Amino acid sequence: MSKLNLGLHILAIYVVFIAHQIHGGGLHPTNQKAWYAHASPSKNSNDIVYFATHSTHPGSYYGLAVTMDVYGHNISAGHIVTSIWIANMEGDPKTDENAIWVGWQVDPKKYGDSHTHFFTSWTRDTYHTGCYDMDCPGFQLVKGSKIAPGGTIQPVSHVHGVRQKITIKVFREKSTGNWWIHYGFNKAPTPVGYYPAKLFDKLSKKATQISIGSVVGGSPSIPSPPMGSGFLPSDKAALITDISLIGEDGRMTPFTVNTDRLQSKSSCYSISPIQGAKCSYGGPGGCSR
Repeated sequence: MSKLNLGLHILAIYVVFIAHQIHGGGLHPTNQKAWYAHASPSKNSNDIVYFATHSTHPGSYYGLAVTMDVYGHNISAGHIVTSIWIANMEGDPKTDENAIWVGWQVDPKKYGDSHTHFFTSWTRDTYHTGCYDMDCPGFQLVKGSKIAPGGTIQPVSHVHGVRQKITIKVFREKSTGNWWIHYGFNKAPTPVGYYPAKLFDKLSKKATQISIGSVVGGSPSIPSPPMGSGFLPSDKAALITDISLIGEDGRMTPFTVNTDRLQSKSSCYSISPIQGAKCSYGGPGGCSR
């Protein structure tokens, strides 16, 4: 089984944020143990991460729906991710985190190419167990799904051309505690499959935190890859739109909760405030330690 070993994703981001607030300093690129070395099984202990995300305050959450622009980048190393992260952080964060990630990513080492892939991942114990896509038992693919986790997304957006979009819904089914994933390419999402409630000991009841945004990184010996479209927030930047919460009853409601906007190095990568249920994000990369 391919172990995720994803690590303390949002907790570590939040710790970095709090340190920034307390000490009044700038956020800095974060290396392996903070969380990025755990963001993909292809990463090693020397990898550097940069992120631009929105993270909700702790609460009770049951799902999220978003529409994301999808881009492609021809990279031979490193990692580019845009995703939803849904987790229950109750208990000891070193051992008890239950989490699901869903989105798109480019990871040549994992997939053997530089195409853009739809991905999912899960854990019930802070990434000591769990996996990406369908690399281990867990995700239940439904018959007739238009895509499977790990599948290639084609075509992708062009900065001076058509924007290609995926719409993702991740939500807890009240009657079963299963977490369903729906996906649509330039259209309304349809079911891909679900993570059974039995995989989790806390997330089957509710999530306590949600994050949306992007992560890039790789070896400190090479410049970091681009994020999103490769442009900082602007009319050319990648968009995340139609952001909606999904309630315990399955109904979608406007995304009106407060978030922390977290940027590890805003000169390279940034994300705009969420306004009108949308935000823009990205950056050219080329950062180095």
